Amino acid sequence: MTGPYIFFQRVENRAECTVRGVLPAAFLNGCTACGVDILTAQPGEDDYTVTVTLRSRDLPRARRIAAESRCELAVVRITGGRILGRRLLRRVAAIVGAAALAVVLLGSRCFIWEMEVYGNETVPSAKILNALGECGVAPGTFWPRLTSDNLRSELLVRMPELAWATVNIYGSRAEVIVRERVPKPKIHSAETPVDLVADRVGFVTQVRALSGTAQVRPGSAVMPGDVLIAGETNSVFSGRRTVHALGSVRANTYYELTACAPAVETVKIPQRSYTRWALEIGKKRYNIFRNSSICDADCDKIKTTWECKREGLFYLPVALVREQITHYATQTRPADASSVSMRLEQALYERLTAALGADAQIESIAYSRTVADGSVAVCLRARCSEDIAQEQHRLQEDAAS
Repeated sequence: MTGPYIFFQRVENRAECTVRGVLPAAFLNGCTACGVDILTAQPGEDDYTVTVTLRSRDLPRARRIAAESRCELAVVRITGGRILGRRLLRRVAAIVGAAALAVVLLGSRCFIWEMEVYGNETVPSAKILNALGECGVAPGTFWPRLTSDNLRSELLVRMPELAWATVNIYGSRAEVIVRERVPKPKIHSAETPVDLVADRVGFVTQVRALSGTAQVRPGSAVMPGDVLIAGETNSVFSGRRTVHALGSVRANTYYELTACAPAVETVKIPQRSYTRWALEIGKKRYNIFRNSSICDADCDKIKTTWECKREGLFYLPVALVREQITHYATQTRPADASSVSMRLEQALYERLTAALGADAQIESIAYSRTVADGSVAVCLRARCSEDIAQEQHRLQEDAAS
């Protein structure tokens, strides 16, 4: 070690001590007789105390002399070049470490570590991120070398379902904003013979025939396959001709759905729990435990992740993961029929809404419950209003006739 540290090493260390006893003067005389240099000596707070300063290398002899003089020697502090050099060395190491950490954090802002996609509705975010990866943009990419125009053009070529895209970079976070392409509207050929037929049983409430001839009226009962709007017209000038039927036919439809479940419930009884840790660096995971990370079927896992990032400032691909594992045993016991019934009603309602179209409306709904032989049965009855018309192409012989 060279430089300022050697200079401080050459400066002697000094010890400031407090000597307390019946005759402190005996301690001073003993030091003089033994060749221990007393650099400074000042009286203490009383007649039995004296404060002295001596070289730190003389402390062992000074303690022996104090014991022989029936005094107690207590070191208040030690100062000098070596102590100062050690403190300076520790501070220099801390400063260098802080500077290195600052360089790492600032350098991490030149790399993309976090990517988010906005503006997509039907196109999955994972598909967009995969396409960006093929374009050379992925976690760990050095973003100053990227060109936004080339990147946007290449991404749109790879994903024709996008109409517009841009990548905004904020430090180590990339914000991908996209606009999906509006699909072309379905173009109907006016000369293609198409009928509108019923797709389910219902009572017609409204008929709107934009093209073609209506075959039903409000109040009519229809069955699946019945023609609602025929794909043909008959006029004085053009006579009878086939067309592509257009319009809507709303009707009241009725649904009856049933679900059944046993009136029991399974509860979890915790048996034992433990915590394990893992370290994630980039896409790799390093487990800080011996066993496999795969849990048994009868256990719950609560995962907590602490990422090394500060929003808008820096982001490092390092995360500390804590997993709390709880093993449990299951026990079956009788359940409340009301709670089971509520779950069944919710399940039936979700089935009903999944079966209805986007423009359908539920006008009335009713539930009935039956409890027998340890089971709960729920029946849903609903009256809805929806468009029941669907297109059906005419056969060639039917169109010719």
